[in-house]
Amino acid sequence: MRFASLYFIFAYFGLICINGGGSLMQFFVDDLVNSRHWMTLEELGNFMAISQVTPGPIGINIATFLGYMQGGIPGSILCTVGLLTPSFFLMSLAVSSYSRWKHTNVVHSLMYGIRPMTVSLVLSALSAHIGMSILTRPIPFDVLVNWEWSRLRGIAVRFELIPIFIFALWALRKKKLSITSVIFACAFLGILLHCGRVLIFG
Repeated sequence: MRFASLYFIFAYFGLICINGGGSLMQFFVDDLVNSRHWMTLEELGNFMAISQVTPGPIGINIATFLGYMQGGIPGSILCTVGLLTPSFFLMSLAVSSYSRWKHTNVVHSLMYGIRPMTVSLVLSALSAHIGMSILTRPIPFDVLVNWEWSRLRGIAVRFELIPIFIFALWALRKKKLSITSVIFACAFLGILLHCGRVLIFG
């Protein structure tokens, strides 16, 4: 029963995974961290970091990691296959029918409505990423939607990590360095920062 749950949970994630696996971050936080308690937010952040330096899409990597934690190798296979199943069938359907319907008003209307919706998914994922890195805990996405700023009390900024963020942004956008080199450079900076904190504060 547990293995079936792993498969269907990630099949659900695969069904709502629009605009790439990164858009699932808020769903992972809400479902896997807050509701099911399968992992802590720190563990999810660590999985995110590992997924950035391992081959493959981030959503699939997280599915594989989490599946292994919950059910070993069979669990990792089921979670990965579950995440991919909806995409396989939906893309097969889309490819077989798109050339026939791509010039119709229905398809144009669908694309017209879906494109701006993907922006909200990206912003939701961005808020989850910020909460797992620069802030001490995630920003509840409904706070941003409902403007309930009072609920942000207790969320602190990790100011020591902001220079790493600025460096990564500068290296990627200004210097056009490869993503891999920036990831490893930031990892090295993180090691130096952590070692310095240990030496100073114990």
